[in-house]
Amino acid sequence: MTEKMSVSRRKGLVALGLTLGVTLLGAAPSASAAATASKGRSAAGPASTTYTVKIVNNSAIDDENAIVFQQQPNQPSDVHSLAWLSKMCHAGTSVAFTWSVDYNFVWGQTGTLKPGVNYDAGQIISADLDSLNTVPLSYVDDGFEFGKPVSGAPSGSLLVQEDDSVPGPDSSAQGSVGIGMSGAGTFVVSTQPNAGVEFEITPTYWLAFGSYTAGTVVSEDILTNPYQLQFPDGETSAVATFDGKNWTVQYG
Repeated sequence: MTEKMSVSRRKGLVALGLTLGVTLLGAAPSASAAATASKGRSAAGPASTTYTVKIVNNSAIDDENAIVFQQQPNQPSDVHSLAWLSKMCHAGTSVAFTWSVDYNFVWGQTGTLKPGVNYDAGQIISADLDSLNTVPLSYVDDGFEFGKPVSGAPSGSLLVQEDDSVPGPDSSAQGSVGIGMSGAGTFVVSTQPNAGVEFEITPTYWLAFGSYTAGTVVSEDILTNPYQLQFPDGETSAVATFDGKNWTVQYG
């Protein structure tokens, strides 16, 4: 996978392009943007497809979780990957994870994001890459709240529109906002007032062992042997075995 992530800021819009070709708010998607949107969907798999991975721990590691997280090439430092799926997996045991390619908008109570910190999910709602792909975020009576999702972002992307009530870095009430899959957060950024955050989607799946629980900001530097999980076309299940040094994956 050769897509790159770029960040563009213009007139209050923070465009977090998780593919090549960032599309700014109000601009029609170009042919190249449409192509990368299609490529992004194929990277994750068809919408609503269900996937399963069984992780087998044949190593001596006995006190870490098996973790599935999503990552992007050249990810900006202010875009944080979360431990998406996480379960304790003792030496000599196995755990299984099942998910569907259904996207979400998420926000959390935590604004200071760094490895080991949980974003503290406050609301998770359904999203769609072609419709219901734009949602407003407000801060009302000392609490964040999503409005009603509508269509508005270019096909293949998800857009959060933060209004002027949303706390930013100068406030102790700053939170986080982002996207998820199958009912759990995958990527978040810290909130800012009067900003739009647009995610163009090309997720990749990664396996690792570590101490992170679900919803915690991860760092590859302190994960044990991250490994990219790539389902071949038509395959939706995998068994991934870790021997302490290497991963062996069987599909189907």
